[in-house]
Amino acid sequence: MTTGYVVNQTHWDREWYFTNADALILSDEVFSDVLDELEQHPEANFCLDAQSSILNEYLELYPENESRVKELIAKQQLFIGPWFTQSDCLLVDGESLIRNAIVGVRDCKRYGEAMPIGYIPDTFGFNAQMPTLLQQIGLDNLIFWRGIDFSKQVSTPYFKWKGLGEKEVYAMNIPQGYGCTPNMQTTQEYIDNRMDGYIDFVNQFQEHEDILVPAGGDQQAIARELQSKLKEINKKSKHTYKISTFPEFLEKVKEKKNLPVYQGEFRLPAYARIHRTISSVRMDIKLANYQLEQKLLRRIEPLYVLAQKYEIQLSQELLIKVWKKVLASQAHDSLGGCVYDNVAADILHRYKEAEEMADGIENVITKKLARKLRLTENQVLVINTAAKTRNKYFKIKIISQSKNIRFPQAEDAWIAHEKKYTAREDILIEKPEGKFYLTEPEYLELDVMVKLSVPGLGFKVLNFEESTKPMTEYQSIKLGDDVAIKNDFIELRFASGHLSATFQGEKITDFIRLVDCANDGDTYDFSPLRGDYEVDLPFDYAEKKATSHSQKLIIYGQTALPLDLADRQNPKGDHRVVKYQATLNMNDDSSVIEGFVEIDNQVLSHRVRLVFDPKIKQGHTYEGVTAGHLKNNRVDEVNIDSYPEYPAPLNIFDKTLSLANQERAFDFYGHGLKEYEHSEDKIFITLFASTGQFGKPDLLWRTGRASGDTTNQGHVMHETPLAQFSGLRSFDFAFDLHQGSFDEKQVEETLSIISEQTISYQAQTLNHFIYRLDNKIQEREESLLELQEDGLLELDGLTVSAIYPSFFEKDKKYIVRLSNATGSDVRIRKEYFEGKHPVIVNALEEEIDQNFVVKPYDLLSVKLSY
Repeated sequence: MTTGYVVNQTHWDREWYFTNADALILSDEVFSDVLDELEQHPEANFCLDAQSSILNEYLELYPENESRVKELIAKQQLFIGPWFTQSDCLLVDGESLIRNAIVGVRDCKRYGEAMPIGYIPDTFGFNAQMPTLLQQIGLDNLIFWRGIDFSKQVSTPYFKWKGLGEKEVYAMNIPQGYGCTPNMQTTQEYIDNRMDGYIDFVNQFQEHEDILVPAGGDQQAIARELQSKLKEINKKSKHTYKISTFPEFLEKVKEKKNLPVYQGEFRLPAYARIHRTISSVRMDIKLANYQLEQKLLRRIEPLYVLAQKYEIQLSQELLIKVWKKVLASQAHDSLGGCVYDNVAADILHRYKEAEEMADGIENVITKKLARKLRLTENQVLVINTAAKTRNKYFKIKIISQSKNIRFPQAEDAWIAHEKKYTAREDILIEKPEGKFYLTEPEYLELDVMVKLSVPGLGFKVLNFEESTKPMTEYQSIKLGDDVAIKNDFIELRFASGHLSATFQGEKITDFIRLVDCANDGDTYDFSPLRGDYEVDLPFDYAEKKATSHSQKLIIYGQTALPLDLADRQNPKGDHRVVKYQATLNMNDDSSVIEGFVEIDNQVLSHRVRLVFDPKIKQGHTYEGVTAGHLKNNRVDEVNIDSYPEYPAPLNIFDKTLSLANQERAFDFYGHGLKEYEHSEDKIFITLFASTGQFGKPDLLWRTGRASGDTTNQGHVMHETPLAQFSGLRSFDFAFDLHQGSFDEKQVEETLSIISEQTISYQAQTLNHFIYRLDNKIQEREESLLELQEDGLLELDGLTVSAIYPSFFEKDKKYIVRLSNATGSDVRIRKEYFEGKHPVIVNALEEEIDQNFVVKPYDLLSVKLSY
């Protein structure tokens, strides 16, 4: 006989085929009923889906219920947190998962203690470093559903899951999901099929004395009178059931002896669909998410640390509000993109709002710092948010009436891009002495690459002046066929419609290609169209542009593609012209090539991929994950006939992907691109997969019912024209082809460099909308800084994952999180943090007993004082 530990809970999707506004309406009655039921039944308890955000929104409706909530949490009847939202766990930055917990726990503290359980019941798979991330936020456990196969990965739902390093957590799987026993009933049929049926399903893999039994479902109310129902069920069942909690069941798992250990990701669709190809649908959402994550992590959070150092006042709650908008959009359905179009519009609007707030924060801090430094119009504030001095080309913005300028402190500079503003007449000028009109002169907005050294997490004031000759800028060198760029590392040549590379004397024909095929899938999954095949998108001609230090190869192409799926199966079907171009940029002093692809998408339901053939035979793949790389992550296709979807050989990487053997390595850096396939020694990077349907039945890669609720009674099919991703779309990336085997340290160092974002500010008056809030930031008395440059940190030799102000202390403290993606210890020298009173903490800023060593494939957080 088995004991089933029944946990009363609801899974609360914030949005899906309904909007967040819809979910809020539903919460009104459902959450109120939870409070009533718990107060009437002291033996009962309820888990509010581990999300603080839904409780916050409910209490905005019923602020008078806050005291009731606090009391039920104190009595351990109501369990909240530790997350802010139920996040996707594959497509987000590891730091975003950490922020999700930080914000969630921070919110929970307003009401009581957060539930100390890593409860993530419905996301579409888990990256291999989840144990490391969970331990970083003070959790030693995870309860999850999708992605596991007991015949291939681990033979029991209860085991230890180990990250790529030493960190591990207790893992508890719910094989049939959080909805395995919904709408609790006491009929014999329900007991046999639902209650006992679930126990028997789990026991078929391995007999268990204790099994976790979640009771609930999507947007479901609390199971009422649970104690009396279980008494009735126990009279009729062959098993025993009792009211329990997730923390109680965790203690039962910890008592088990000889738990097996698993290492790796969970993305197999053995017992539930995992949607392995959701990583390329609605790429506008995914790219917006990536860009905003990086803006917050690489710009805004370090800027807040500098603002505190230089006594610039700006509420930290603004930063929290920005993160909340991002985290709300990272819920598994939201970021995955398996939503209706009206929900997708909500998501993109949240990203728009968050980006505006982030830009405004940057504007306020940089302008106030410029005031403290008394910058003139011929000075530029250049800020380095990396935690080490950088001597490199910084991209800065200059507003000037002429290109005839020079930098006395840095003669090595050129114009990367320019925008001209024409002169305007009769422009109103208002001054205390009166109003008058004048002609506003023509001026230029210049993006300038300038080589200089800026201190770590610091700034430099850069002067510029008039010159007798214009600054160097890109010049068109050649247009047509047979166009090449080269440096000491590689040559890239376009000739006769093919892009080749010459590397170490070997010519690699068709080094880079673009390919296209139909997508018969939906917003959950890509699926091939029966009878269709992938075709090349031909390029027609190329152009070379160059400065004295940099070269660009721009390749142009266009082709007529079938308009829709029906046209792909009809030789006389409608076709539309699709134009595209690829830009490859190289600098003289680096082997890293920066790439940019632009596609004017005018056709429907198709997939476009970027293909690299670096001629690496029998190579190994290395997927980037937080603080590590997952080697040769391939699906074992033995005994997959029972899977509810085909386990497509399309994998997910986080920022970096490498293909290498002992002689040669190819490192790809995807700026928001996440999905790849390794096939025939080539790397296929998905740019996008477009679709016009929310859910479709009987796909080639996913037979049977449509995903989502579209095949439930009364749920009709819904079109998603916004998911067709129409119009002009662009994608950034970088790559490096080099000698030698895969070097994890080199990859991480290169990633750190190309991920850095330069911040510059010029106190100019020609255009108040270059920095949107400039004209409205009020003058106030500021303590002046008699400095031309300054820096806060010099952590050369360390990889920094994040720098941000303390989220839990009012005093001036800040956090530096270090990452080690290599197999060796990284020791922290005392001089790194000299005078800063370093304390090792976890991400919740709880002090932990650990040496100043970043262990292999691990993270280390240090709290510092100014």
